[in-house]
Amino acid sequence: MKKIKFLTLSVGFLMLSSCVTSTYMVTDNPVGTKKGVAKLSLFGADKDISLEKACKNGEITKIGTVEVRTTYFIIPFVKTTVTGE
Repeated sequence: MKKIKFLTLSVGFLMLSSCVTSTYMVTDNPVGTKKGVAKLSLFGADKDISLEKACKNGEITKIGTVEVRTTYFIIPFVKTTVTGE
């Protein structure tokens, strides 16, 4: 009986999880070879997921594309990825 309850809860949590990815073409600049990432860390000190932070992490001065990925599994996980030169 305990196994059935655990299995039911596990399936329920998986059904509540989802992932959303949005890619935007920001400028006419080429995609480029550099890549910068900024992640939301709930358990760490860094909660900055801005474009500025991602550009700083990848040493990017001209943005080509921006991708924001949000995954919900009980708590949200957000990752901003910037490509460019």
